[in-house]
Amino acid sequence: MEKIFVSPGMYLQGENILASRFDELLQFGKKGLVVTDTFVYQLIGEDLIYRLTQSGCQITVWLVDMGDEASLPAETEFVLALGGGRAIDLGKSLALREKLACIVVPTSAATDAPVSRISVAYDMEGYFQKYRYFSKGPDLVFVDTAILVNSPVHFLTSGIADGLSTYVEARTVWENDGINTLGGRPTLAAQALAEKCREVLLAEGLAAAADNKEKKVTPSFEAVVEANTLLSGLGFESGGLSIAHALHNALTSCYGKELKASHGQIIAVTTLIHLKVEGCPELSEYLDFFKGLSLPTTITELGLQLDEPEIIKVVDLAFDENDGIVRSGVNVTKEEVIAGIQAFI
Repeated sequence: MEKIFVSPGMYLQGENILASRFDELLQFGKKGLVVTDTFVYQLIGEDLIYRLTQSGCQITVWLVDMGDEASLPAETEFVLALGGGRAIDLGKSLALREKLACIVVPTSAATDAPVSRISVAYDMEGYFQKYRYFSKGPDLVFVDTAILVNSPVHFLTSGIADGLSTYVEARTVWENDGINTLGGRPTLAAQALAEKCREVLLAEGLAAAADNKEKKVTPSFEAVVEANTLLSGLGFESGGLSIAHALHNALTSCYGKELKASHGQIIAVTTLIHLKVEGCPELSEYLDFFKGLSLPTTITELGLQLDEPEIIKVVDLAFDENDGIVRSGVNVTKEEVIAGIQAFI
């Protein structure tokens, strides 16, 4: 099977680059759509839109609760997704569906969504529906660490958990001759990026979280932001997903807003389950590391009390042929995954 690797057109990261490299946002046309939420709009969006209009752009604002079914304004040239995961997923979906230029400006380092060509579809109640795959990724990912360092630390630690799942799942894919999210075999580059992501997060994660609490942009903070966003994004998309994300998707499909946790916090627990199911020796290291970052390590800490029939329902859904367990080729049974979940109730 052929190997496939993809990446965004350009990735820019640095402190205060929204000011120093602002002109990079102007290379994709004059008529744009900014996708954001009410909080981010009031925090930084209104000022950014003012600067864009002062530079000759005509901007329409699209809030995340508007969904993605309505038509875009005529002659829209670019979509700028500004905010967290929901704004990024919606902005990418609108831009890539219509084959428009796509700019992503994240306001936290909570996920690796900014760099991928995948958009996650949820319903209005927060229930996972499906992955949407597009033929191209973002044209520009613009990561201003002066903005990110002012986000609460739980966003950064959630991103660390999501980033640490990247290597665990990508390793499962390549060890089992599975396929990545692109329908091909992982490249050596994807494997190297996933490994580097793990290395950086374990070495710098605790220091970066401490720096984030003090609102300090340091080398550790910069390194972890890059690992959470770029290394994890390239590693998961071209490396592939497996047990951890399949269980996340099944849990959010079944329980949606009943889950009292973010994407990365859920992934922290499902990564531990993944390691348990595969009998990986680094399970204790990950467990201690997650506890050190005050991440949840049990299903109960996610706000759920699951009995055996409910666990079976989640596992049945996780074995969907379009999700990570089947696509990764991992040789596990439903009974083994059920036992893995029961170990972290």
